[in-house]
Amino acid sequence: MAIWSLATPLFASPDEPAHVARAVSLVRGGELLGHSIRGANPAYTEVTIPALYAEGPTYAGCYAFKDTVPASCNPALTAPDHNVVTRTYVGRYPPLYYAIVGLPSLFTVSTAGLYLMRIMSDLLGAIYLALAVMSVTAWSKNRLLFLGLIVAVTPMTVFLSSVVNPSGLEITAATCLWCSALILVTERSSDPPTGLVAVVVAAATGLMLVRGLSPLWVALIVIVVACVAGRRALVSISRSRAVRLSLLILVPTTLFAVVWIVAARALDLLPLGIPVGRDETRAHLLASIIGDTGFWIQQMIGLFGWLDTYSPLLTYLIWYAALSLFALLALVCYQRLRDLAALVLLILIVLIVPILITYEQAHHVGIDWQGRYILPMAVGIPLLSAVMVGRSDLLHNVQARLALVVCALVGIGQIGAFAQTLRRYAVGLAGPLDYLHGSWRPPLGAGLLTAGAVIAMALLMAFVYRLFMVQGVGIAGPTRAHDREDLLATQI
Repeated sequence: MAIWSLATPLFASPDEPAHVARAVSLVRGGELLGHSIRGANPAYTEVTIPALYAEGPTYAGCYAFKDTVPASCNPALTAPDHNVVTRTYVGRYPPLYYAIVGLPSLFTVSTAGLYLMRIMSDLLGAIYLALAVMSVTAWSKNRLLFLGLIVAVTPMTVFLSSVVNPSGLEITAATCLWCSALILVTERSSDPPTGLVAVVVAAATGLMLVRGLSPLWVALIVIVVACVAGRRALVSISRSRAVRLSLLILVPTTLFAVVWIVAARALDLLPLGIPVGRDETRAHLLASIIGDTGFWIQQMIGLFGWLDTYSPLLTYLIWYAALSLFALLALVCYQRLRDLAALVLLILIVLIVPILITYEQAHHVGIDWQGRYILPMAVGIPLLSAVMVGRSDLLHNVQARLALVVCALVGIGQIGAFAQTLRRYAVGLAGPLDYLHGSWRPPLGAGLLTAGAVIAMALLMAFVYRLFMVQGVGIAGPTRAHDREDLLATQI
């Protein structure tokens, strides 16, 4: 994530100028909402921030939405050392993410401060993904969840976590919640470990406080997971002291999130598209929205910059194949009807909820839904599929080979997306394949960042594969319990 942060030009991600202004004004000026602007769209608020942090819209203007124009079209980012009044259309968003990410702006007003804000975002995303991996390592016998995790973490998730944008935290927190909650209800319902319950609570509260729609995603995740659990498991979990104590955190957090969204009008949106006319027939509008679903799926896998830089075709094919394989295996291997019902319900949510929300908003803000908005739910598909397949012995003899293939292909797909994006900014997509000496040079240089990305991804996939193989040792029966504990202790 940190390498992505350096390889992406400043303000070259969706709405990053607005999010930077929100974070800096909250931390430096204590502006929880900013000031409403008479006559302007209700989503806009005015804030006061250092001039450097207000340069985003102008600075990115020469290459945003122009995939053939390298980022070198702009000079170095500089601005007078004084405060200015600027606008942001995310000033009503919940403050948690911005209060953390904006901290570096207290110590420096510089481009280094912007990169440090991105690094803070990296840390938040990395913590939640690490908690998800830890949940599998410490409390699950289903090693296929490791593969479900690396498929769930698409290049788009890594990219969004590497820039100043709360969508990254929303997706990683949801990934952690899916993973830990599924382990809790399917493997640990009879005696919920306090640590696992703590991870579930940390993920749920973090997700709840990120964006305006985040409480909806928490509610839908709870519904799907409850469907997987069944009545007996839910009753058993509710008797746990750790679960009951967790309500002391979850209930106030939920109330705060809902009150903030209503009182601050966090769902007020800026019309980014062209509002649909009232004379548009319902059938034609619905057909237009449904026609965009394929584009949204591409966005969930990887569409970078200001939605102007596609991943390579190979990356899309790898994720299409991996997701299809997991879902089909789950449909073949399911052992309980409620698991199948939960997976079908989840797929329908991912497909239908964006259509319904877009249809309801089309006359006000146009058709401007993006795939990243539904990623907190979509990441549950490979994870739930992995849970269902892990309960079956169908793949018992080929799991190691499957893990090797999935890790290798996911690593290749991630590196392909990274290289394509860096090339787009270094030389433009119409430029040469050799981008290492392009006109735009990121911090540390394109060559070093590319080498670092390859090494980091190779180490990450090797680490996941090793966890997969270690998790497969010592879970065959009670006689190996001590061996497994020793291995896990060594691994941690």
